[in-house]
Amino acid sequence: MSFVFKEGRSTLPPISSFLSKFPNDFAHHHIPRSVLDCLAWWKAVLSVSGGSHSLQPRKLIDPDIWVDASTSWGLGIVVGERWAAWRLSADWKRGDRDIGWAEAVALELAVLWLVQDGYSDCEIKIKGDNTGVIGAFNKGRSRNISRNNSIRRIATLLVPYNITILPSYVTSATNRADPISRGILGSHNLRLACSFELPSEIFPLIQSV
Repeated sequence: MSFVFKEGRSTLPPISSFLSKFPNDFAHHHIPRSVLDCLAWWKAVLSVSGGSHSLQPRKLIDPDIWVDASTSWGLGIVVGERWAAWRLSADWKRGDRDIGWAEAVALELAVLWLVQDGYSDCEIKIKGDNTGVIGAFNKGRSRNISRNNSIRRIATLLVPYNITILPSYVTSATNRADPISRGILGSHNLRLACSFELPSEIFPLIQSV
C-alpha cells in the first residue's frame, strides 16, 4: 500500500512504534491518538476506489517555488516574482516545535497553494535550504512528532491530486524566500493570492501578512 500511496509512509512510524510495545499476543494497550490519526488517514485514502500508482513518469513542472522559515520572524514562499508571508506567533516554539517544524510548515503552505492553483498529475520542484526537512520528506517520516504531522498533512493534500513534490536544496544565501521569511517583504502588487484554509493544527501559530 505504501508503494501505491507512497505519501503514506509518514503514518508508519507511530503504528510500528505502538506494535513494538506489545511483549506478547495477550497484552492490552490503549491506542494512542497518533495511531488513530494514522489509521483514519489510511481509511480515508483507501475508501476512494481505483487507487493506483503508474510506473510511467509524471510530467515534471518547475513553477519556480521557493520556501523558507526564520525563527526570528516567520515563513515565506516565493513563486516566480510573487511572494506570500506568515508571521509566527509569540508562543510558537513549544514542545517539539523547532526551526525544522517551521520549515516543514513553509513547505506545507507551498503545497496548499499548489492545490489551490489547480495542479494535478505531475511532479513539482520546490526549493528550500533545510536539509533535515528535505531528508525527512524524502523518507516520508520524521522522528519529530510535529514535523511528522506536517509531512502527513502534506501527503493528505497530494494524494487526491496525484502530485509528487521534489524538494530541492539551495543555500540560504541563494534562497529567494529567505528575505521574505525575515520580514523583508516585496512589492504589495506582487503578493501571492493565498485563499486556502490553514489546517487547525497550525492556524493559531501563524498569521498571514
